[in-house]
Amino acid sequence: MKINEFIMNFIMTELLAGQSSGPLTDADPLIDSGIIDSFGIMALMSFLEEKFSIQISGDELRPENFDSVKTISSLVAKKTGLILDA
Repeated sequence: MKINEFIMNFIMTELLAGQSSGPLTDADPLIDSGIIDSFGIMALMSFLEEKFSIQISGDELRPENFDSVKTISSLVAKKTGLILDA
């Protein structure tokens, strides 16, 4: 499974569970569209740290790093050294 697929699956099953939402793409704005809020970011951050064995520092906890599945995937890839398509 690709990094973005893990993230997308978490958002759909944990953050949007039970909500009727249309399809989500890698480029959809997560914060501006209200898909995730500050609590969602914290839950997502915990998931990422556990799933990918990374630590997200305070200076990385910026809206631009959590703006879309694509930007979150890039952050994870940078921290893990994984390739985005892997």
